[in-house]
Amino acid sequence: MNVIDLMIDGFKKVYSGKNVLSKHIFMLIIIAILSIATVNVQIMADTIEKTKELPNIWQLLVCMIITLIAGIYTGGYNLLFSHNAFNQENKDILPEINLTPFKVFFKTLPLMIVWSLYILVTLFFSMALISSKSLLTILGIFIFIFLLFVYAFINFVYIAYIKNFDSKGLFNIMLLAKYIKYSFSDFVLLGLLFIPVYGVAMTPSFIVGLLFGLMGAKTMTALYAGGILGGYLGFIVQIVWYYSLVQIYKNKIEPNL
Repeated sequence: MNVIDLMIDGFKKVYSGKNVLSKHIFMLIIIAILSIATVNVQIMADTIEKTKELPNIWQLLVCMIITLIAGIYTGGYNLLFSHNAFNQENKDILPEINLTPFKVFFKTLPLMIVWSLYILVTLFFSMALISSKSLLTILGIFIFIFLLFVYAFINFVYIAYIKNFDSKGLFNIMLLAKYIKYSFSDFVLLGLLFIPVYGVAMTPSFIVGLLFGLMGAKTMTALYAGGILGGYLGFIVQIVWYYSLVQIYKNKIEPNL
């Protein structure tokens, strides 16, 4: 199956299965809460930058906490969806809306922390070379670009973990070399495919925001409307992306490990 077929199959899976309508309605509500809180945080941050004064600190804290909680939930939901996607024959891979995504996220957190440290340490090293103001600057730039490319394959670390929720052997940074070796062409083609797909998915949110503005709605209303629609569509594209990665891992990486 080529990457286009993987993507199409992923969208079919997202909109099929038991209680799919109610799942999407609840998902939209969660994304709406996340989007509204995020927009408020951004507006208050802009206010602080322009006026150098703190807005309502409690409102800011509440919005930040809501953003964090909703962000954790959607992250866990994504991981749970990826776990279900390993069973490609299962038509009901869209998870139920319950508390399980929180558990999945915090279960995956140690792996996230370790790999985030790998990223920070190596990127800090490359930035130190770039700022050295010597010939090492050129080396640092090459290392930085190389690391950005290599670290895109960290996605497969989480895919490998989420299959059975087993992190054994997944803290080895050399795993990335194997992932690149066995999935390079499919991963790159998939990435190139999803760039325009994401662009198309974001277009309706800009149109909705623009229409609200033309109809005389308040700027906040337009931002909320565009943010909610964009957040929902962006999330759908994201979980389809991970569905596709799961299939690449199953078919190209796992048989060779």
